[in-house]
Amino acid sequence: MLTTLTDLCRQTMRSAIADDDDLVERGLNANRALALIRLFWLRTGIELDVNIFYRHRTPRAIVDAIAQDRLQMDDKILLLRAGDRARPLFLFAGGVNCFLETQDLVDAMAFDGAIYGITLTDFGRPASHPPEVADEVALAYRALKEIQPVGPYRLAGYSFGGILALELGRRLRAEGDGIDTLMLLDPPQNDHSWPWPLWAGLMRRTVMRQARSVLAKLSARMRRRRRSAEASCETPRDSGGLSLRDAVAAAAFRHSPPRRGHQFFFRFSDPRTPDYPLRAPQWAGDYVPGYDARARQLLQMKGLYRPRIYDGPLLFIASTSGSPIDCDAVRIWKPYLPNAAWTVSSGNHLSMIVARNARKLAALTDRHLQPANAPSSDRQPSADEGSVAA
Repeated sequence: MLTTLTDLCRQTMRSAIADDDDLVERGLNANRALALIRLFWLRTGIELDVNIFYRHRTPRAIVDAIAQDRLQMDDKILLLRAGDRARPLFLFAGGVNCFLETQDLVDAMAFDGAIYGITLTDFGRPASHPPEVADEVALAYRALKEIQPVGPYRLAGYSFGGILALELGRRLRAEGDGIDTLMLLDPPQNDHSWPWPLWAGLMRRTVMRQARSVLAKLSARMRRRRRSAEASCETPRDSGGLSLRDAVAAAAFRHSPPRRGHQFFFRFSDPRTPDYPLRAPQWAGDYVPGYDARARQLLQMKGLYRPRIYDGPLLFIASTSGSPIDCDAVRIWKPYLPNAAWTVSSGNHLSMIVARNARKLAALTDRHLQPANAPSSDRQPSADEGSVAA
């Protein structure tokens, strides 16, 4: 099993990986981790958690954990980066709880405090009774208190994690705790919460964009039909350097059905129905079983969330280019965050936390985490942060 896992690490990471190499330090990212998890599941029937690489950091450590039945990830809070534990930062990841997605940002930050990731709970509830954000926040609050019993607290959240950070901040304030820093990194709202004019504008742009791409799609489809049976078995373009055998197996794997329906109709769907996640514009499918269940849970949780006014100070960092499937983040959040400071960071919703954009974002967050900064309630973005007009 160790040979299998190490070989798959080499293939997905496209580098020479040894049995005792720290995979995070060697540059394992979210996309390659998901490919590795799926291929390992196909080979062995064992599904790895997306955050196991923080708890068991080498191929040998992962295999040892499997042998000793210590594979289950029960940690609510993960240490993402060591630092001063007296002034930690608590971070929520986006998507389905994969902190490797935020690793470029964490690595680039000069902040000297410890950085912890707050994971999402697998509630295991039926689709007709999914968990809500308040359920997740209650567990996050208790876990946070075990790490840092007394505030002030520093919170940040990317994408849907921004909503969790916001609601955890609300809970802390309700309990009388101080908040030194609260940073929301381009959080969306669900389709059901968008104001009608903004939603209608997004739908119009979406339909026009799709119409312009029809001819290109038809042309590509015709080219695919002309390929020979032999060519159809070649390694997929995005196989990430996998072997032919594994790439074909991964491409053939269809655990999850494809997304159904158009985003126009998604606004009118009930989040408590089993096929609700499959209608979401974010749904990609092809997930391994455990990840599939958590993805469905997350989309239902997001669908049930309704924003409320938060009158505390915070920093809202929007991406420059936004997301093609979401309304403008600043416009939808402005009415709910009267005391927020607004700024923008380079990239779109996905790329703002990657590579060069992550370094720019880290510089922004560092300025709001330094002890010498003014209290949160007095902070305003500096001129070079690209303040967003009201």
